[in-house]
Amino acid sequence: MKRIAILLVAVLLILTVLSSCVREPEGIDAVRENMKYIVHAAGTLTGVDLDGRERTYDGSNSREGLVQCLEAGCQVIEIDFNFTSDGELACIHDWYQYYAPEITDGVPLTLEEFLGVKIFRNFTPICLDDIAEFLRENEGIYIVTDIKDDNIRGLEKIAETCPDLLDRFIVQIYSEEEYTPAREMGFDYIIYTLYRLDWAGKTDWEHLGEFEKKNPLVGITFGYTLIDDAEGYLEGMLSLDVPLYIHTVNGAEEQQKYFRMGIDGIYTDDVVAD
Repeated sequence: MKRIAILLVAVLLILTVLSSCVREPEGIDAVRENMKYIVHAAGTLTGVDLDGRERTYDGSNSREGLVQCLEAGCQVIEIDFNFTSDGELACIHDWYQYYAPEITDGVPLTLEEFLGVKIFRNFTPICLDDIAEFLRENEGIYIVTDIKDDNIRGLEKIAETCPDLLDRFIVQIYSEEEYTPAREMGFDYIIYTLYRLDWAGKTDWEHLGEFEKKNPLVGITFGYTLIDDAEGYLEGMLSLDVPLYIHTVNGAEEQQKYFRMGIDGIYTDDVVAD
C-alpha cells in the first residue's frame, strides 16, 4: 500500500511538471529566424507633397509599401488595422485627416469610401482582403498585426476571412487576457506587445517571464526607451530567455547598437531585409 502511495505521488509530480512545461507551437523557431527586421506599417515611401516636391512618408500601410517590401526581400511586415464604419478591416493607423483629406478625425469611412482615397495623396489604400491576396501570392511573407480599436474582434475577422492563412499572421496581443482567445481562434504565432500597459505592467519583467512560460510567445516587444528609462530593465528581460523586439528604430547604426545589447529584432520604417 505504501509503495502504491509513493508511486501515485511520483506520477502526480511528473504530471505537474509536464503541465507547467507548455510546448511551443510547431514552426515558431523558423518564424523567429525571419524577424530581425519587422517593417513598420509597410515602410518608408517616396512621394510628392502638395507643392510637387519629393518627400518621404512613413506609415502608409499601402499597396505600394507592400510591393516595395516584397521587392526588397523583406519577409515580415507590420500592418495597422482599423475597423471601417461597415465592419471591415482597413489598413490604416487611425481615422485621421492626416492620412487623407476625405477623412474626418475620429470618423471611420465605409470600406468603399476608404478604398477610394489616396493615402498621403500618393498611395493606394488596402484592406484585409488585399493582405490575404498578397500572402497567397507570396509564400514566405508574414504579417504582424497591430489592430487599433478592438483586437479580439479584429482577430476574429481575420480568422473568418482567411482561415487558410492563420500561420502567416504573427498577431500582437496587448494584454494577458487576449492570449487564450487568440490561440483558440487558431493563431499560433503571438507577440505580447507592451505599449498599452501601464508602467508597472511594462516593467514587471519577472511577471512577464512567468506568463511566457505558461503561454508560449514568438516574443515580447516594447518601446526602445524602456531600456534607458527603467533601470535594470534590459538585463531583467534578457534573463528570461525570451526573444525581445523593440520599436521603432531607424538607421543602421542605431539598430546595430540594440542588436549588440542582445535585442533579437527591430520594428523599423526602413525597408530592409535580413
